[in-house]
Amino acid sequence: MWLFWSIGAISTLLFSILAKVEETTGEIAFELNADNLMRALGAPLCLRRCTDPFLDEVAKLWEMRNISETIQPLCESHKKALDCLQKHATCDRYNLFKTASSSVEKMCGERAPLVEKVKACLDKHGDIPVQVCDSRCRGRANITAFMSNPAIASAAMMGGNIFTVNEHISGLCSAMDCALPCITTETNKVCPLAGWLALDILLEPFERVADHLLESSPTLKDFITNRINKKCKFLLEKSEILKLKKGQFHD
Repeated sequence: MWLFWSIGAISTLLFSILAKVEETTGEIAFELNADNLMRALGAPLCLRRCTDPFLDEVAKLWEMRNISETIQPLCESHKKALDCLQKHATCDRYNLFKTASSSVEKMCGERAPLVEKVKACLDKHGDIPVQVCDSRCRGRANITAFMSNPAIASAAMMGGNIFTVNEHISGLCSAMDCALPCITTETNKVCPLAGWLALDILLEPFERVADHLLESSPTLKDFITNRINKKCKFLLEKSEILKLKKGQFHD
């Protein structure tokens, strides 16, 4: 679903900025171009080759139909992507892909027994909350607008620019701020407690980025806090993420 694309883009951006700074001290036609997104974020060719099959599986979520049936193929392709990157360690020195896709890792690993318990319900009703929240939060519309922005297209052509991406990612962060409570509430309506499970899984990449930032120097923390898009700041703060996990959503 579109949430995975938003999470991937936002969390990769946040962690990319951390890595970069540390290294240097009507009607909308919904479209998705994973390659452009990876290029805009500056992903090297070897990383894209390892992750393309996984992104192809994620792309199947874009239509928001039969979502639960994609879980197993998604888990399998994610493992293959990580195995590929492990063989080519220099492609992703900072584990950006592992961090950005850690929602999938958690869903397929630590939370797999719980996912299996609610799968029968999600098979019947799981598409409904995703479709409702996409309409309410304009998720695919925001991704389409982001990807069709000339500045993003230019960044992709020029080999990537995380700071350009940061300037134009506010729509995705606003959509995420809307979607987290929406997905939790609407999923709980059709499959009790599954919404809380979804929230726990979806927040994983941001919690990892926030934990990394907590371990960083005060100078780096100040730089990141001042530089990151203001609409995304809540996803960097551990205290805010803990509130979200407790259901203390923003008004």
